[in-house]
Amino acid sequence: MPRLIATPQSSAVELIGYDSEKRELWVTFHTGTYVYSRVPEKVWEEFRRAPSKGTFVNEVIKPRYPVRRA
Repeated sequence: MPRLIATPQSSAVELIGYDSEKRELWVTFHTGTYVYSRVPEKVWEEFRRAPSKGTFVNEVIKPRYPVRRA
């Protein structure tokens, strides 16, 4: 598990993290933690800079990357 970063500005996403070796994006919502696979580091960087983490997950991450519950 990568080091997770708090996202206090987000109402939907509590914590985010990225494992560059495994290319896994970790996202903790109020409902639990999910791991998205095969996420390029470029997408992780875009996610970190996104003004709305929830919108980015819904529009970019969820439609493109396999997910499992942590």
